Amino acid sequence: MMISGLILAMALSTQGAEVPKPAEAKPPVEAAKPAEPKKVCVTEAQLGSHFKKRVCATPEEWERRRERDAAEMSKMGDRTAACSGSSC
Repeated sequence: MMISGLILAMALSTQGAEVPKPAEAKPPVEAAKPAEPKKVCVTEAQLGSHFKKRVCATPEEWERRRERDAAEMSKMGDRTAACSGSSC
C-alpha cells in the first residue's frame, strides 16, 4: 500500500511540471553551390615511362594550359634562333 502511495505521489508531482521537449532537429541548410563546370579527361603518355597518366581539367584550364605550353615553345624557339649560323 505504501508503494502505491509513493507511485501516486510521484505521478501527481510530475503532472504539473512541464517536461522540456527535445530540440527539434532541423535539416542543415546547405548553401547554394554553383554548378561545377564539366571536366574533360585525357590520357597522356609520361616521359620516361610506359604508364599513361589520366589528367582531368575544365575547358578553361585546358585553354590556359595550351596558352602556357605555346608560350614555352615560343621561348624555346627564340633561344635556338640566337644560335643559328656561325655564332654558336
